Amino acid sequence: MTAHDPDLLIPFTLLDPYASSSSLVITIASVFFCSIISIYFFRSYRFSGFGYLLGLPIGFAVLGISFVFDQLSLIYQTHNVLYLFFWIQLALQSEAFALIALSYMLKTPIGTRTKSSITSLDQSSLLVHNNVSTKAKDRFISILPVVAILIPLTVTMSALLVHPFFNYADLADLSFVMRIFDMIILGYIFKATIANLVKAANLKLLYIPAAFASLWLAQYSLLIMYFGDSSIAFIGSISARVAGLALFVYVMYNAMFTVRRREIEVKT
Repeated sequence: MTAHDPDLLIPFTLLDPYASSSSLVITIASVFFCSIISIYFFRSYRFSGFGYLLGLPIGFAVLGISFVFDQLSLIYQTHNVLYLFFWIQLALQSEAFALIALSYMLKTPIGTRTKSSITSLDQSSLLVHNNVSTKAKDRFISILPVVAILIPLTVTMSALLVHPFFNYADLADLSFVMRIFDMIILGYIFKATIANLVKAANLKLLYIPAAFASLWLAQYSLLIMYFGDSSIAFIGSISARVAGLALFVYVMYNAMFTVRRREIEVKT
């Protein structure tokens, strides 16, 4: 693939002369929102004790850290460490989305998913090869969480081993691959949240898939920048990112407010 403009690695420079100030504000807001979301989900995990929930607080915490490296890339844009910071940011962000997806993948245990299938097999006396096919499918589903976690680490580490000394073109190509992965993962999470919304029949939960859709749009906008620097695409990306995280915070606040209101009603 062809070489790319350095602005792909430090897109905040497209906002000059307000690059430093706008980057700092957006980074602080993004990290702050991620911290609130992570703390909320961690409390939910401690309260419920469900292990699959642990991927949510860790995922959003890692996502917040990735935004810090995004800011560091701007600060050290004239230093060779820029390449390392951009590589770390890509790896952490993709790993964060994979961890969040992990919670949704593990939400329904494999045994629960297959129980109805096994019962159906016993009742209808299906052929043995159908049973084998079901087991193979269950095994494939069971390894999906591991695959999702390993892909960001494997791809980024492989890129580092193949090209120990990054250049703009190498990192641009790596970012293209990782953005595609992020969009696939976020698409899966969006589908999972829609399914939960339908089961719960609660319109208030609509904000959750909307938030993930905003994060997906942020990755799509960054993907567009691979083909040409666009300040409009970058502004759309950071706007979608902040909007998505803000929606999460709103959902957290609304949930906490509802619980407190019920506690007050019970006491009175």
